[in-house]
Amino acid sequence: MERMRGLGRAVSKGLAQKLSQWITDGETASPFTRVEFTSHPLLSALKALGTEHIWADTADFRELSDLVVARNEGGTVWLYRELDGNTTNQPLVAKVIDRYVTSQESELERWAEDLRRWEPTLGSGELAIALYSILNGRLGREIESAWNRPDRPWEVSLELHTGLAGNPSAAKEVARALSRSVPGALVKVAFCPDHPETILVARDLEKEGVRVNFTATFSTRQVVAAALLAAPQRTNIFMGRLSQGLGSELLGEQVVLCTQRGLRRLRQRFGVPTRNIVASMRRWQTFVLAAGCDIYTAPYTVLKDFLAQREVPAEELRSCAEIDYSDRLQYSARVLERVSREKIEELFTVKAEFWEFLESYARTQEYEKLSDGDRLYHRFEEAGFGDFFYAPTESEWQELRKGKLPDWESPWPQRLALDTLYSLLAIGDFANFQEEMDKKLVRGVEKLLAAAS
Repeated sequence: MERMRGLGRAVSKGLAQKLSQWITDGETASPFTRVEFTSHPLLSALKALGTEHIWADTADFRELSDLVVARNEGGTVWLYRELDGNTTNQPLVAKVIDRYVTSQESELERWAEDLRRWEPTLGSGELAIALYSILNGRLGREIESAWNRPDRPWEVSLELHTGLAGNPSAAKEVARALSRSVPGALVKVAFCPDHPETILVARDLEKEGVRVNFTATFSTRQVVAAALLAAPQRTNIFMGRLSQGLGSELLGEQVVLCTQRGLRRLRQRFGVPTRNIVASMRRWQTFVLAAGCDIYTAPYTVLKDFLAQREVPAEELRSCAEIDYSDRLQYSARVLERVSREKIEELFTVKAEFWEFLESYARTQEYEKLSDGDRLYHRFEEAGFGDFFYAPTESEWQELRKGKLPDWESPWPQRLALDTLYSLLAIGDFANFQEEMDKKLVRGVEKLLAAAS
């Protein structure tokens, strides 16, 4: 496969250890001295239906404080017990990165100088990857130190730099550094259809004990493949983008619930640890329409609205784990002019032949020892599922990076499987944010160095 992205050099174990050192420098402490827990009725009702975790989709400490703190009285802070984690990605980190780049106490200059001493030939792109990884870890530590408690551990998902795609050794070294430095971390490895080895990276990290959140997945079949081939702790359905892009109000919930049932089957049959995250939520009603899923990660406004709403009281929440919304799905005329209903339904149905291929291949010695992404692609292609992957050319990437939702006037919805297209669009969207942050980091370092000289 032709690949157009990725870090050129390896990340040595020594450099990865330095990243861990910089992340853990300057220990952070909880800002609260007296903490008690309380419950929110709606969150408690979700937990009673089988939900294991409820997270906030944010990297902003202030947003988290507004969500997690129920009240602050007489020197005691009361936290909602059910809120126990947060997840970050490039767009979310982009919202807070200016605080670190412009801060008078910024350590960017020291990190950059140390990095250049450690690797004198380090280019600006590689410097940006290292600086971003340190900042990402720092964010995780700051948040974890505030909210983690022995009887209610806090989990934080930290996404790898997009430039690490296509370089498994570098991706794994940075993932190990983040895992060592942030005890409650899950490292987010994004599924890249142009880099099949991302599945192998997730597999290898989990075998080492690095907990993985395998992200940028949009269909039941992608999650089933991830669970059988990599067994990550978490996978995601970006359900809001599905509903928005296809103009179908309940499509995201349908895909989420079918995926939940698929993972439950795998847990029963094979004991996989993978849990399903309902992600990219656009409205509070999803908590009600998809109640009973393993994990929810909701944007600040969506979670805030759910906690404040009075339309559905806690006692009326019911599990939707067995509900099928397929007969209620409606699509815009524009969408149906470009793709068939059958193609859309492939987002939440998994062919029996695909199940059989994955279940047999995942247990082979060949796969157990596989380290070649191209070979993985060819095995899928030989089995008749080559549409699971796709490697855009450089000019095609320029088109795909223009938006995070399908362009129904373009040829892409007809050329690619919809889940593959959505994953590529997500990777392109994250890469856009990543490149802007990289520029800020490198410019910030140059400005600091110039001021010091």
